[in-house]
Amino acid sequence: MVVLSSGCSCLPTPGIDFDPETVGRNPFYKLLTPVVVPRPIARVSTIDPDTLAVSLAPAKF
Repeated sequence: MVVLSSGCSCLPTPGIDFDPETVGRNPFYKLLTPVVVPRPIARVSTIDPDTLAVSLAPAKF
């Protein structure tokens, strides 16, 4: 059972409370895995052919 932080299950609120005992182990694991497991980060670079300016930025995928 998902209970919103306001105690009302009908209106969306900024926070959601989860009770691992009532949600179950597998759904709770699937909920937390994308939050806890880091995503790979790549460095993407581009070079402007006219000015030879270089740009380097992180990219998550």
